[in-house]
Parts: sequence; structure tokens; C-alpha cells
Amino acid sequence: MTKNIAAVPAIPFISYSNTDWDAAVELRERLRGANIECTELRLPGRWMTGLQQVLTECSAFIALIGRDGVQRYVGAECEVALSRHLSLRGDGPRLPMHPVLLPSVTPEDLPPFLALFQAERWAPGTDLPPGLCKALHDGVKRLQQAVRFEGCPFRGLGAFRRKHAALFFGRQRETLEALAGLGDQRPAGTLQSLAGGDPQPAPDALSAPDTGAYHRWLQVEGNSGSGKSSLVQAGLLPLVESGGLWARTGLTHWRVLGPMMPGAKPLTNLAEALRQCLHASQAQPPSLLALQQQLEADPRALAFAVREAKAPDTGFLLVVDQFEELYTLADDAERKQFDALLAGALADAECPLFVVTTVRADFLDRIEQLPRLSELYNTRCKRMFLSTITSAGLRDAIERPAALAGLDVSEVSAAMQDQAHDEPGALPLVENALLQLWQVRQGNKISGAEFNARGGLTGMLSSGADALLARIEAARPKQGRTAALELLLCLTRISPDGRHTRRRVSRAEAVQAAGNGTDKLGERVLQMLSGERAADRPAEAGAGALRLVTTGVENAEPYADLIHETLLRSRGAGSGMAPQPYWPTLHAYIDANRDRDVLRPQLALQAERWQRAPRHTRWRRLAGWLRQWEYRSLRPVPGSMESRFLKASRRASWATAGVLGVTAAPFVATAVWAAANGLTAPYIFVTPWWYLGLAVPADPEAVPLPPGRFQMGCKVGRDMDANEECPENEPLREVTLAQPCAMGRTTVTFWQYDYYVWASRGKGTEDLRYPKHSGFGRQDRPVINVNWHDAQGYARWLSQRTGQTWRLPTNEEWEYAARGGKEALFPWGDEAPAGRANCKDCGDRYSNLETAPVGSYPPNGFGLYDMAGNVWQWLEDKGPDSDASRVLRGGSWNYGAAGLRASYRTVLVPGRFDFIGFRVCRVSPIK
Repeated sequence: MTKNIAAVPAIPFISYSNTDWDAAVELRERLRGANIECTELRLPGRWMTGLQQVLTECSAFIALIGRDGVQRYVGAECEVALSRHLSLRGDGPRLPMHPVLLPSVTPEDLPPFLALFQAERWAPGTDLPPGLCKALHDGVKRLQQAVRFEGCPFRGLGAFRRKHAALFFGRQRETLEALAGLGDQRPAGTLQSLAGGDPQPAPDALSAPDTGAYHRWLQVEGNSGSGKSSLVQAGLLPLVESGGLWARTGLTHWRVLGPMMPGAKPLTNLAEALRQCLHASQAQPPSLLALQQQLEADPRALAFAVREAKAPDTGFLLVVDQFEELYTLADDAERKQFDALLAGALADAECPLFVVTTVRADFLDRIEQLPRLSELYNTRCKRMFLSTITSAGLRDAIERPAALAGLDVSEVSAAMQDQAHDEPGALPLVENALLQLWQVRQGNKISGAEFNARGGLTGMLSSGADALLARIEAARPKQGRTAALELLLCLTRISPDGRHTRRRVSRAEAVQAAGNGTDKLGERVLQMLSGERAADRPAEAGAGALRLVTTGVENAEPYADLIHETLLRSRGAGSGMAPQPYWPTLHAYIDANRDRDVLRPQLALQAERWQRAPRHTRWRRLAGWLRQWEYRSLRPVPGSMESRFLKASRRASWATAGVLGVTAAPFVATAVWAAANGLTAPYIFVTPWWYLGLAVPADPEAVPLPPGRFQMGCKVGRDMDANEECPENEPLREVTLAQPCAMGRTTVTFWQYDYYVWASRGKGTEDLRYPKHSGFGRQDRPVINVNWHDAQGYARWLSQRTGQTWRLPTNEEWEYAARGGKEALFPWGDEAPAGRANCKDCGDRYSNLETAPVGSYPPNGFGLYDMAGNVWQWLEDKGPDSDASRVLRGGSWNYGAAGLRASYRTVLVPGRFDFIGFRVCRVSPIK
């Protein structure tokens, strides 16, 4: 028998499963025999009310774990006890917790949170472990101290996954907060209803009125580097899978869909998540294509798929990581359908689907791009902001994994905590430093001298990354370093404001970016950056040297991705002081090549237009010498649409040059003519073809606009802040356009206008001149230095040439087209103009310097380009003086962001300026 000891002033609580009732009774009696009085094994009154009261008063919590594990009541009681232990609500001292394992259970069977505490084995019929009795008598908490992990316990820059749950420390409070965000949100909620027997789900609450009492959607929000993905995957999911949501949902068993990332094809990735979760065990599972087609065809398909897989006592949890990819990568059609699928499933009372999303805080304003989910956002979604890790949490993240692996981190722990104070990217910086120090450890000691010698947290990231570049250069002299930086640049989505993000690409594109046509070089560089031993064996973070790239397979397609955005971040960004890049080498390379991110979508758009065109007219869409020169730094994958487009363009250019070389004499006069008119070199080669009716620039492409009704002018709350007044020249009025014109997709280009001037020679147009390009270039740049009368002349000529009626748009037509069907400040929405337009304040390579080629920025909702910025556009309307001035719209490359507002307008007496152009529309004449 256990030796009697003095009674303690308070009493412990025993949590147990019904199947372990006999063992619980014996445990209580043996504790009484040791003068340790326990609470009653059956709580009086309503279970949850009694539990909360008892756990507030008791001295310790004993979890008796038998063959059923931590399920149902035991799981719910553990959650409440853990909340008090972690002082989640700050309402008392930490509660000591003691797992007691019956013979059928091992420490490895414990869920991650209970595994934090020293567990004792006990078999009924034997004495209690002396350590347990002493701990209960002394009222102390006992954390797990045994060495239970071999190898490196640190993740470096890699995110924590479910399999790393035993190493995930420092976010226990936040994990419990996330768990509490799903299911019944009432103070007692479903927990309270369990007193009379087994709980039942509350399906009527799943689609209840907007009471906020039941949440099936949890969104974890936070800054880049805050650890959102790790919290969900290594913290929340293990608790859910061990039955942690039973108390609030009445569901014990959970099937997890994902985690998935939307990527450029969110419907394909959702179909793969469904296939892996719902159909993996089937002898003949549906194909990925079949599932994708179902999702594309019916917005109820997700709800139907989950309902068909419904099973007793089972819930389904869809995890969508990096939710912001819906805004940055997915096209409008896929994003709209994904929005409808998720919203439809969440609103379906018969569908037991719950959703967890993680999203970066700087994308929270984009939720309006998901109209169906927006309706649920403020009433059915539990939003949780993951703030910077606390000092206590950071200490746990450093010291607890080290203790599991038997490591001494006493020399670095305090210094790391001090350097990471208030740093949003603290966790990845600390994990990276610990990983590198582990590799040079002396016995079991992590060296403080080595930490200081390598420059602390930020120095270890930059020096470690630079050392990896040096190793790659040594392995591939004169090629390796540049190849590695090219690959890292390819994996970066550049932002004008410096908040760059990761860009996941196919493995083939990554190899091409690094090797520039030499696959052997590209593969080797990718393997060294990712720590791979072979292309089909992705490396595991924490298993070796610093990794900057992660590789894997998604939907049967190999991919490469930057391991963490901390590599792209700067310390002090947005704080008013000069940003200090975590890795200056990559930061400098991005700055020197930031035009790549502008050129890449331009090439894709031009290649797509070329491929869509009829075969006999494709040559008109090819890139000229100048554009080929601009695209020279891009490295499209061989065989891709972009690669084939550039190859065809080069072939055509050299063929043209060859023909012209043979017949050079006739072009001498053309060269003299081009020089006299201030035209650029390409005109020397293309103009002779015009005489033959070949290589003629395409007429403006007209986009039919749907009939509609809108509020034209300045509207407070839409076009101006609530505390600002609207300009007098932007009166608000309701406008209906029953037959709007077909608007030019882009502004008129130099190619198009110059051909008009050339074609009009000798036709009584002696005053017609080729406009000056002001050093900006011609071809596909918007024509400038044309006045209102010049624009009218072009429209009349185009009408005669095509047999259709073309003119300048009216004020009403232009604003309707510019808004693109949106109630927003700018043609694209309310987001800042950086990366979306060319203006004085837009911060890209053209801003306040020159015009950009037409179509350089994303189109608006009607598919129209440059409705804001680049050049002001002449309209049909006269100004208020009715005789002299004409209306201008759209803003320009040398004008501030205010001019980009969809309602903004100004007037000017017709003149020729390098910041004014025009676009035309096709329609019946104005009556």
C-alpha cells in the first residue's frame, strides 16, 4: 500500500471514461488511503456547470486514460482543465495536470497537450506511483522531462505539420482558442446539454438565424511569419482528430479534407482534397477530372459530396491554408465558383462540413471578392487574429523541444527571446537559428558563443543563406550563384510596396529558371536549395542544412516553392524607419530585377492573344524586336505557350530581316522617310509590307458592354471617405445605359495611329503628322501628343475603313465601362493602385517616367485595360464652357493616384501633350 502522507487543503479531480469506472473508483480509494481526498466521481447537477465549479476549486487534475483514450467527456474535461492550466482567461493559478496511464496505454498514445505533462503508469490492484502522490501533496505541476526525441527537434524555416505536433510548443493558449472557435459558442453551449446523456449535433443551429451562436467557419488571421499554418496543422488538427470538438459539436470522429492551398486552380485542388479524404479507400475512386467537373458544374457539389459521405458521429473539416491565394492566383471564374461551393456547404444544415482558413492580415480587405462568403463573414465566421508570440510562448518554443531531445539551450535562450521581442517573424527566425546551432552543437550543448559569432537571429539567416549560395557556386563555378538567385526570383511575386510573397511554380518552371535551358544545372541547383538527395525524394526540414526552397507533388504535378516568406521580409517595414532586409542578398537581387514581375504577365497575355487568334492572322500578334529584347530576361518552360510564342516571334523576325536584307535597296527610301518623321527602326522594316497590304496593325478590339444602370459621379463612402466632400464637378446621378457602346479593349496604340497617318497620305490630309513619342517608344505604347481633333479624325477614318461607326466614348459610357460592374473607388476595386496602374504614385518601373505598353496591368471586370492611369483619355463631351474645352478621364503616368478614381474627371482645351491619348468605341451615331 502507498504510504500515508499529510492531507492537502484542496482536492484533485479525476477525469475518466465510463469504461474505466472500476479503475476510477479504485484510484479514488487508493488516494484516500494516502490521505488525498478527491472530488465525487459523478458531478452533481448539470455536468458542465458542476465541472467548471469543481475545476475552479480543485488542487489538481488527474486524467485517467484507458483503452478509449481522450474521447468525449474526458476530452471535454481536459480542454477545460487545460484552459485553467494555461490561464487562458486569467482567472487563477495554473492547474497541475497528471495523466495516469492504464496498462493498455503508452505515452505515445497521448494527444499533444497531455503529452506535455509527466505521465505515470498504473495498473489497478497495485500501489500508486510515489511520484504522483508527492506531486499531489506538494501541489506542483510536473512537465515531461524524459528524453523522447532523437535527432534535431527544430524545424528551421519549414512549417510545422501534423506529424510534428509533439515538437510544437509556445502556442498552446492560441490552439485552445482556435478549438473553441468552432461549434457552439454559447458560454455553456452544447457542453451544457450533455448532462442528461450522450450529446447530439445541433443541425438546426448550423444554419440558424444570424445569432452567432454556432460557427462552422474559423478563420485564423495574422501577419506573414506569425505561424498560422503551424498553429492549424500541428496544434488544432491533432486536437480535432483526437475528439476535441465533441463537446461543442456532439461529433467524436473527424475526417480532414486537406490541408489544401487554393493556388491558381482552386477547384482542382479542392477536387484532390475530396478525392483523398472521401474516396481514397474505394476500389475504383472517381477520377480527379470527374470530381473537378462536378465542382465546376454545380455550386452545390461540395455540399452534396460531403452529405453522401455522411456517417454517424462524424464531422468533416476542410482546411484551406493561404486563403489569400484565391485573390492573388486564381482567376475570376474559379474564385467565384470556389466562393459559391464553400458558402453553399456552410449554409446547408444537412452538410456536416466545417471549414478552417488561414489568411494574411494584409489581404483581409479582399473578402468582398467572395460575395457569397462575405454574407457569412460577420455572422457565421469566427475570426481569430494570431498575434506575435508571447515571451512565455517563445521560451517554451525554444526550451521544450530542446528538453525532449536532451539539449541544453541555456546559453542562447534569453538572448534569442530578447532579439525576437515584438518581431512578427520571431518563430521562423528562432527555429532557423536553433537548427543551424544544432548542426554545430558540442555534445548536447547549444553554443551561445557560436550564436553571437554568427550575428544572432537575423545574422544567422542571412549568413546561412549566403553560405548556401557559396556552396552552390563552388559546385557549379561561374553559374551556381546566379542560377540559385534566378530560381529564388522566379519563386517571388514582387510587390511595388516591398511586401513580396511566395510564388509556387511547377518543377519544370523552376528547373528552367535555374538552368536557363540546361536541365542538369537547373536540377542540381534546385536540389541544393531544397536539400533533396534526388528529384523524387523531397527533403525533410530539420534533417540537414538550411533549406530555402521546398518541393513536393500536388495533384500529381511536382512543384517548387519558397520555404518561408521571411526570406523576402524586412525588419522595421511599415514602422517609419528604414527597412532592414533579413536577407540583403536576395532583397538586392529582387530590386535589381523587379521588372520581371511586370513582364511575366505581359508575356503571358500576349502569348494567349497570339494563341487565340486564327492561324492565318497569328503573325499580327507576334512580338517585335523591341518586345523580344524586353522579354530576354524571362525564362519560360520549353514547350509552354510563352516559349512557343517567343520562338515563333524570333523566327518571324529573322525571316523578315532576311527578306529585307536581300531586298535592302528599296528600304533605303523608307529609312530616310522614317528618320524624317521621327519614327523608330521597326518602321523601316514593316512599312514596305504595308504597301503590299501585309503586317497591317489590327483594328482596335471592341468589347461589348452589357446594358446596365449605375450611379455616376462621386458617392461618399465609395469614391470619397465619409469625412470628405465630393467635388462639385462630379455630381451623383442615376444613369441607365440601354445600349452602351462596345468599348475599345485598350487605348489606341502608336502602331494603329501611325498606320492611320500612313494610310491617309495624299488624301487631303497634309496637316496630319506622325505624333512624337517623347522618347517613350512607339509600337504598342499608347499614342500620345494627339489632340481631341486628331482623335476625332482617327475615329472617322476607322469608320470608313471598317464600315462600322466608331467614335470617342461619352462621359457616361466611359465611367460605366471604367467601373466594370463594381461599386468601388478604382476600376479594379478599393485596393491601392500599386501594381495595378501606371501613375505618379504607383511605384513601378514606369511611374512618373513614361507610358507603359498597353495591357501591362490587369483588366477590370469588363475586360478593359488601362481604364485608370497610363494616359488621360479624350472623351466626346465638351467641357462646361461648351466651346473650347473637352473632358478627360482616367489619369496618367505623371499624375497622382487621385486621378485614377472612376468618378474623377477634368477638362482641357484640345492640345497635344505626352500624357494624353484616347480610346474609341463602336456604336451607332449619337442622336
